Amino acid sequence: MHDLVAKNDFDRLPEKYRDRARAIKARVAEIDGLMLPCQPQDVRAAVVRMAGQFRDQPDIDHADMAGEFLAACRDLPPWAVSEAASDFLAGRVDNHTGQFMPTCAEFAKRARAIMMPFLSERAALRTEASKLIERAADDHKRHLIEMERQDPAVRKRVASLAEAVTAGAPKGQVLPHLGLNEVEQRRLDALKRPRPEISKLEQTKIVKGRS
Repeated sequence: MHDLVAKNDFDRLPEKYRDRARAIKARVAEIDGLMLPCQPQDVRAAVVRMAGQFRDQPDIDHADMAGEFLAACRDLPPWAVSEAASDFLAGRVDNHTGQFMPTCAEFAKRARAIMMPFLSERAALRTEASKLIERAADDHKRHLIEMERQDPAVRKRVASLAEAVTAGAPKGQVLPHLGLNEVEQRRLDALKRPRPEISKLEQTKIVKGRS
């Protein structure tokens, strides 16, 4: 735990942040367990699998090839080595023709790409753990501010300040809505001239063609 959050800082965290720190630690430990380096036999098994299906690279020395694969994969976990071999054999590597043995560099690059989501997750979790103290402090400040806003004395003081600031300023005036009474409405209705409804069907081409 203390490699993610210092003990003194962890003891000062609220309980929900302690729970999150424990969850982060557990997940980071799982990922670290996945990253344990492979053994030479793991690399040899992957090379033998591929050698049985792919052609040798031109002018290849098998002893040198085996040594270079071991050197390139010495820090890779066994599951990533096996997955990389499976990807090459299944044709899931875009830049591989599917004919010749991949070089040790191509193979190690594929294995590291397979590991990348786990490495990115671990980095993100460590960053989150480093900011737990800051997040807890921000939450505490927001809680204090909200409590202060609910204080009647504070509300009264804010209201008096707002009144003092707006003192002397012209107040917006809203004009009253003047509606028409029944007499005026009847007078206006009497002035309206009814418009006769004239059909325009007689002007259409279809009607004109029939006449």
